[in-house]
Amino acid sequence: MTLSLALAMQVAAQPAQPRREVKQADLNAMADACHAPRKWLYLKGREVVFAASPDADYDTVACVLGKVSAAGSITNVSFIGNEQASKEK
Repeated sequence: MTLSLALAMQVAAQPAQPRREVKQADLNAMADACHAPRKWLYLKGREVVFAASPDADYDTVACVLGKVSAAGSITNVSFIGNEQASKEK
């Protein structure tokens, strides 16, 4: 999940832009475009939660995080399920 950390830092470093409110339908479209389960991305207040399974396919995770990063209007992202990666070290 090192890619997750790198993409999270990229999302956090995005310049300020006028923000369009993100809706669950936007997140569903991102998941669908990457053939990922819709439950991986959901809204918790104004925060986007990314909850991929620990054994998720690397390319699928990279695709979803790339879509989130490219959205530009998403500035708060939480990651759920990274516990497995930290235990392996």
